[in-house]
Amino acid sequence: MSASSLVTSVPETYNNPVMERFWLACIPLFVAFDVLGLLPMYWTLAQGLSRLERRQAVHQAVIVAFLVALAFLWVSGFLFRAMGIAMSDVLIAGGVILFVLALNDLLRPEKKADVGAEALGVVPLGVPLIVGPAVLTTMLLTRERFGLWATVGAVSLNILLVWVVLQAADRLMERIGRQGTSVISKVSNLLLAAFAVMLVRHGLAAWFP
Repeated sequence: MSASSLVTSVPETYNNPVMERFWLACIPLFVAFDVLGLLPMYWTLAQGLSRLERRQAVHQAVIVAFLVALAFLWVSGFLFRAMGIAMSDVLIAGGVILFVLALNDLLRPEKKADVGAEALGVVPLGVPLIVGPAVLTTMLLTRERFGLWATVGAVSLNILLVWVVLQAADRLMERIGRQGTSVISKVSNLLLAAFAVMLVRHGLAAWFP
């Protein structure tokens, strides 16, 4: 899937270039956040918590994830310049990482976790389940392709979506079930793997124009 094909898939309502960049940044980040894949993992971790404690853990996790994402977006540019890292290097390395992560989620059994309830909001829910390697890598790539503010807006919208879904976890798990969320997660990871291959292809093209 190329960036040009993503642009043509945007509805005519979003002919404004700023809105186009925003929505195009949202698509790969939505796949990387994998909110429906996160849902059963969160539900398993939060079983020992009361309803109020689950709500508090979600609030805390979303705030931590958002702050970590913003800090990474602003600091990473300076670090790359200081270390002499080119964007083509990030495209190739990020594509490989995303592909491995997506392939790992596609092939391995359902992840199990054992964590104390008091730490759920920050670790592992905020980091690395909501904002992990896949999201951080994708943010760098969308910032390069669509701009900083489009990426910040896309991250904000996706984290808001994570908050809404986790707040409604009780009802969603009853309706969708574990099998339904598993299927949706697999499809999302397949799209993420395809996006990763595209990134490697563009990185190699930059190396060998």
